[in-house]
Amino acid sequence: MRLVPQRFTLLPILLLATLGHWLYHGLDSLPKWIGNLAMRAGMGELTAARLLVGVMGACALSLLIVGVVTPARRRMAKAIAVVYAFGAVASIAASLASEPVSWSLLLPAFGLFVAVAEYASLAHPLMAIAAPRRLGGVLLAFVVVGAWCLAIGIAARLDFAPRSKAAPSGAMETIVLDHVSWEGRTIPDTGLSRLVPHLTARTLEGRSIVILYNPECQHCREVFEQYLTLPIPDTRIIGVEIPPNPGTVPLTGDDLGKMPCESCEWMSLPPGRHYAIKTPTVLVVMDGRVTCATNSDFPACLSSLPALKPPASTTDSPPPR
Repeated sequence: MRLVPQRFTLLPILLLATLGHWLYHGLDSLPKWIGNLAMRAGMGELTAARLLVGVMGACALSLLIVGVVTPARRRMAKAIAVVYAFGAVASIAASLASEPVSWSLLLPAFGLFVAVAEYASLAHPLMAIAAPRRLGGVLLAFVVVGAWCLAIGIAARLDFAPRSKAAPSGAMETIVLDHVSWEGRTIPDTGLSRLVPHLTARTLEGRSIVILYNPECQHCREVFEQYLTLPIPDTRIIGVEIPPNPGTVPLTGDDLGKMPCESCEWMSLPPGRHYAIKTPTVLVVMDGRVTCATNSDFPACLSSLPALKPPASTTDSPPPR
């Protein structure tokens, strides 16, 4: 009987399917125990998610590049399968400890089953086949290193949807918008670009002021009147409306009319959700990156702009002699 060299197929497919699930569902799909470790390390959920996707994608590409199974490559694949299996077990344990059994447990359970099956397949003695190499050792090493650099580089620029939490009744989705962590980040990093797709393009170049406001908020109107009524040179002003919670009934006197900002561009968050954010929240964005974010100390962000400084005293005629 002629033995055919085994190729890596099941394990890279499992890794690619897992990172595809994370990319589609955003930070909600990040395992809770990984999020907790990231917070303790001061890394942040977004950085942890990007790192995980980058490493997982790099491992999948490495397995696909090396191709056929040799003893050394088999050990590498077995190590990846063991790490994945331990991660799946931790995800299952964390889910069982924090919430009732749900369909979400099927994903790590299926991943655990596939990882164990792949490990058993790789450990079978018939799979210890010395297959001919198609790439030289040095060239193969360069290709694998290049795949890791490519995967990590792409992952470092990925945009993830913000973490959302369902209300206890399950009737309304709550999205937490935490401006404290936005300063120093790009607009895609904040998660706003998934909620307001055109915001990234409008703030990518130059200086922009983004104000998230509630149309029924009197304090929001006061901020517009104090700082944003007149145009600001070389600055784009964007008002992002936070829609009312689903099912709320407006009361008489709630409608304050249009915000006083003639030069503003107007956008809105998607309706049908509850947004956990204090209004107004003001962002100063420079070349796509948030340089200042506040929902209370507005002078710290806005009074430094040139148009809001007191005009310098000038004279049209020379002083008398």
